[in-house]
Amino acid sequence: MDYTFFQYQAPNTMNRILLVALVCLTSTLFAQTWEQQGDALVGRHHPISFSLDGKGYAITGTLISGQPTDDAYEYDPVTDTWTSIADFPGTARSFGIGTVTNNIAYLGLGATNNQYLNDFWSFEPSTGTWTQLANCGCSGRRHPAMIATATKVYVGLGDDATGNLKDWWMYDIAANSWTQLADLPGVIRHHPFMFNAGGEVFAGMGHGNSIYKDWYKLDTLANTWTAMNDFPGEARVAGTQFSYNGLGYVISGDGDNHDFMQTGEFWEYTPATDSWEELPPHPGISRWAPGSFTIDNDVYFFGGQNRQTNAFPSDVWKYSLPAAPGPPVISGIADQVLANTFVYPNPSNGVIFWKNDESVNEVKVYNTLGKLVLSSAAEGKQLDAQELNSGIYIVQFYSNASVVKTSKLLIQQ
Repeated sequence: MDYTFFQYQAPNTMNRILLVALVCLTSTLFAQTWEQQGDALVGRHHPISFSLDGKGYAITGTLISGQPTDDAYEYDPVTDTWTSIADFPGTARSFGIGTVTNNIAYLGLGATNNQYLNDFWSFEPSTGTWTQLANCGCSGRRHPAMIATATKVYVGLGDDATGNLKDWWMYDIAANSWTQLADLPGVIRHHPFMFNAGGEVFAGMGHGNSIYKDWYKLDTLANTWTAMNDFPGEARVAGTQFSYNGLGYVISGDGDNHDFMQTGEFWEYTPATDSWEELPPHPGISRWAPGSFTIDNDVYFFGGQNRQTNAFPSDVWKYSLPAAPGPPVISGIADQVLANTFVYPNPSNGVIFWKNDESVNEVKVYNTLGKLVLSSAAEGKQLDAQELNSGIYIVQFYSNASVVKTSKLLIQQ
């Protein structure tokens, strides 16, 4: 990044404005750095990691002894501390995977010693309740992909006793049942990268006969895959990933020789343009099979294995992404205003309707990039969303130019 320095002159009004803008911009740029947090309790690779209700979690994984584990830890960002919680009730494992939707975590699969697992579980942090769900219809496997949408969980790829795989499966949350989908069109592979970006399912990269950089999107309604632009960096495998504010992110992992990269690379994917942007890497070399989660707009990165020293680091690093944009919200809104204001049906495949309190006078719909895509006076009571792509949208109800309620809307065309 280039920085230009100017000779100081006594500021007139315009110069003052420009100076304030430059200071704000510089502050923002330098605020986006990795900050070390308190260490995790136990270093491990292949933790199943996620966040729920403002807390982070690391479940199972492989300890420095080489043994899989069933232990579980919770991270509190306010106190910057990790606490041991009740063990995962399933088989101790490594190489598992997890995801979150509707404030519930879903996780499973992986392996223990020479046993490949296909069990599937949910976890609700508010009660600490673990529930065993229907086993995946797929074979037991290590290193799979798992991605959630509002009502479904998608699982595929990985490797089992026969070798690498490319099959895909969908779990229907309401029905507690599995359906096989179309295979990924690329080659068989394990340890891919994957995420939900803008309400759409993406997967790719990973390891088969070589290390890959191809990238694909699943049309969850048509059950078809589309090849996207290849990942622009070094081909990679066995990192970590997450979604935030409609975008996807990948961090670290091994490079195209299945060994560490010189930096812990960090990339952001924009689904609307099928493009990647490189962000500041985490400190040190890259790590094999680390964990990550997001709390608010903060990314926490931890665990994995240092392939240069074979150490199992316990340090934790935080990176702050820009807060999700949004207009000011009126404080002190009466409960009845919120209760009387809502959008339906949700999910929707066409026209959306709403009911609103009489104080609401405008309704706007934004995509996950913060772009306004639809708007109407509140008395209109409906909007035609048939031209919108499938995905997650934000519906905001306004009273005199201030937001009184924000709701998520899933469009399924």
